[in-house]
Amino acid sequence: MESQDVSESTTTRKWTRWPSAIRSRLTSRKMATPRRSSVSSIDGMIPRHRMHWLLASGLLLAATAGCTKAEFVPDISLPEARPIIDATAEFHDMYPAPALISGKESFGLTGPDAKQVPPRELAHQVRDELMDAFDQAGVFSKITPFDRNPDLILTGRINSLYEHYRPRMWTRVPLPYAGKIAADILNWKTHATNGEADLTLFLLTRDGKLIGTYRGSSTFDENFNPTGEFGPGERLNRALTEAVHQIQEKMLSDARLRTVAAR
Repeated sequence: MESQDVSESTTTRKWTRWPSAIRSRLTSRKMATPRRSSVSSIDGMIPRHRMHWLLASGLLLAATAGCTKAEFVPDISLPEARPIIDATAEFHDMYPAPALISGKESFGLTGPDAKQVPPRELAHQVRDELMDAFDQAGVFSKITPFDRNPDLILTGRINSLYEHYRPRMWTRVPLPYAGKIAADILNWKTHATNGEADLTLFLLTRDGKLIGTYRGSSTFDENFNPTGEFGPGERLNRALTEAVHQIQEKMLSDARLRTVAAR
């Protein structure tokens, strides 16, 4: 009888464990169900986060584009030189006048939303563009920033180089439709610009003796409507090209320069 009681108690303990195990499994399954739903909700949120990110990126790009400032980049185009100066010219630096370095006089582009370029950096850009323009036009048989045995040394000074553009005063009058009437009906120009390009180039022998001094200058003072045909800085490049063309003509017609180059 004792053995029968032992077996019955053992069987009873087994059956009491199994229902608890079954309940625990069912409970774990129920607890897992919300996790699947939360994962699916996260998956649905991903496209919305992506859309927000794309929208924010687009607004940032638009704001960056709206803050873009006008910058003057030297651009010189010269006609072909004939006859060429048969010599190798080593082009040294272009030096801004002291008033341009100190800021007493404007240098480069000034006006609303104009980007200021440091004077020495702008002078270096002018030197590089001037050298390329002389090379393309064939002013010298060879022009380079360095040569072991040059025939001529070329250097220069930037006396003046600026453009100041701005809206005209009457465009600021706070009257309804005043600007539109003046621009469309009266054909008044809404903006004004003025500037100057003034350069001096020096040609020397390889041992430093001065051969000639060549200066060119050009000014402008215009009223215009900003249609986009001529952006800020383009009129200054036109004046710069005219000033350099004057220098080119003076060099090509210098008999003494050709005599030294022929030696």
